[in-house]
Amino acid sequence: MNYKGSCHCGAATFSFSLPADIYETEVVSCNCSICSKNGYLMVYPKAADMTVHHSEDAVTEYRWASKKYPHYFCSSCGTSLYVTAPEGMDMRAVNARTIDGVELEKLKLKPMDGRSI
Repeated sequence: MNYKGSCHCGAATFSFSLPADIYETEVVSCNCSICSKNGYLMVYPKAADMTVHHSEDAVTEYRWASKKYPHYFCSSCGTSLYVTAPEGMDMRAVNARTIDGVELEKLKLKPMDGRSI
């Protein structure tokens, strides 16, 4: 299934595909500090299945703790968009709240205790 997403102001846009419909996919709701502060609900497309359609300066990178996972935010409106994995890992983490037309109440949330990690 193909999806498009964007920030609030529309400056940062992306598209990706998942092997199944998003409403049949487990969406991770983590309680770690950054996920809680940013309201992340994450889906995990393969890196090769995600394309960004914005300029490099449309997003700002933030790294914390291990500094291995850069989090990307819109440079204009601040929307929390996605996370990339270290080189060699075929994964992206997309904030489901940024996916165009997604009905959040229909998502299958999977709690994750990231606070304890």
